[in-house]
Amino acid sequence: MTSKEQHIVIVHFTTDKENQNRAIQEVGDYIESFLSCQSGFIASRLHADTDGYGLVHYAEWSSESDFLAAAGKARSHPDLPKLMVYKPRASGYQVLRKFTSA
Repeated sequence: MTSKEQHIVIVHFTTDKENQNRAIQEVGDYIESFLSCQSGFIASRLHADTDGYGLVHYAEWSSESDFLAAAGKARSHPDLPKLMVYKPRASGYQVLRKFTSA
């Protein structure tokens, strides 16, 4: 698989200092128990904003079609209502270049 075939999805979640830890747990549990088990899922990382006001989930998928199939299943996932509290905003990207340390 070339990097140009991979599909990257970045999701921003809005939190505040009072609910960021709960969001980390809820979003992380969802990724671990559901999303990571979907066909085409490669890997992901969950990042917390250092000021307490957000999370970013960076996910690598084999293809956009694999991601879209998983997103279709996610629409009926029982955890979706509690995740929507964090106002997720997703964008898809194509990998153009990768850089590593020299």
